[in-house]
Amino acid sequence: MIKQLVRPLITGKGPNFSNLTAKECGIGDYRLGYKLPGNTIEIGRPKKPRPAQVNLGSDIFNSYGCEKEYNRTFVRMEFEWWAYKGAFLQGYFGQLSRVCLYIDVNCVEHHTPLQEGCLDSLESYLKRDYWEYYETESNNDGKVGVNWEKRNKRKENPHGYGLSPLLVKLPETYEKLSLNGVQWLKYCIDGEGIPGTGITYYWAYPLTNNYYLTFNFRMTSEVGDKKLRYQRMYEDAKRIMSMVELIKV
Repeated sequence: MIKQLVRPLITGKGPNFSNLTAKECGIGDYRLGYKLPGNTIEIGRPKKPRPAQVNLGSDIFNSYGCEKEYNRTFVRMEFEWWAYKGAFLQGYFGQLSRVCLYIDVNCVEHHTPLQEGCLDSLESYLKRDYWEYYETESNNDGKVGVNWEKRNKRKENPHGYGLSPLLVKLPETYEKLSLNGVQWLKYCIDGEGIPGTGITYYWAYPLTNNYYLTFNFRMTSEVGDKKLRYQRMYEDAKRIMSMVELIKV
């Protein structure tokens, strides 16, 4: 009870949900609407412009300037981040923790079929895609998985300096959730990116047979009670997702 009362002091000041900004964009035959809370991190320079509409035709999609990160090739529709700043304890640049939101339209690799609106097919696709990127001994490009490579380097040189034993923990479960009349697939990855990045939560939806949408909340924490801070950031992420509307037009 006492911990809940002092929770705002422990977890820090984060997103301001009393100051919401409504946004929307077009993605193929869909209209995406969402609201973002205030108190975002300002870096003092203009943000990279994001497309207001993305055509999902294969001959046009690449013209939007695709990016590649981890196992995904995508067009980024939105990026925003929020710091949780403590009143007493302070971490890096006064931040106790931080959550970054990425909204991406992702290309589908053709190792597993995807079906528009079918979460079972998206779950099967993602399981295979993450395995190919992190765990396989050899994928279609002849590359080994990121985790597989780390394990074997460690075996070859168990006392080697700089050989990180930290592995990415792939989703244990995929959960189907209804948000404003649309079923989304939610899952979690631990340690994605550089060692120590933290926890990443995804909400995903299969837009067509060739593209899927993700809301990606990447969370990091520093000093103090990390478990409580991750819980707070996860609750804030769920609150943002509760305001997401995806409508086929």
